[in-house]
Amino acid sequence: MLPAVSPFLDLCTRIPVLDWLALLLFVLAVLGYRSFLGLMLRARPDRLYLGKLQAYRNAWIAVHSGDKNSLVTVQTLRNNIMTASFLASTSIILIMGAFSLLGNLHGLLETLRIFRPGPPAEPSVELLKILLIIVTLWYCFFNFTSHIREVNYMSLVLNIPKEKLDEIEGGDSTLLLSRIFRSSGIHFSMGMRGYYFLVPLFMWIFSPVLMIFATLLIMLTLLKRDLRR
Repeated sequence: MLPAVSPFLDLCTRIPVLDWLALLLFVLAVLGYRSFLGLMLRARPDRLYLGKLQAYRNAWIAVHSGDKNSLVTVQTLRNNIMTASFLASTSIILIMGAFSLLGNLHGLLETLRIFRPGPPAEPSVELLKILLIIVTLWYCFFNFTSHIREVNYMSLVLNIPKEKLDEIEGGDSTLLLSRIFRSSGIHFSMGMRGYYFLVPLFMWIFSPVLMIFATLLIMLTLLKRDLRR
């Protein structure tokens, strides 16, 4: 176990204290925001923009479920799929760009010396930063593709006559559609929030101080947006 653990411990000792503080603030902000959002969605969804958005989705489902004139339904769902497809494709492009940075780490370190005078950056520390960016981009990609999958499923279900769908479900099918729409909306929202939290990670490449300011700015922006009425 010790030979496997020692490289990790060596990496930890190479990370400056300010970088540790910036990373800790970022992790606490992400986990705290996610917990706050989940708690509010369960307890007081009416206070959240996401809660009101779900009420709008439920109203839309009630109007268009089993609608024979499905042109508006198809167009709305297609717009959702196109938006998520664009964002998922962008995630893949950014992942490829991040991997190209891994292959040119020496060039990145030379560039960073222009922005960060002082001791040269540790390659292993910069590698960790880029890997965190890649993990976050994969998180965004999987959320957007999950949104696409559920919207595709919903586009099929919405075109089934409501009476037939109620018969298949053994009751009112509106709740089923609402759950699918809610799940797809949550995946899209989490993918977008992953993009927002990429900003502090990108700033961390240049300076932990910039990462701290970016984390606080993103948190204030998201809270202001989510709590607006």
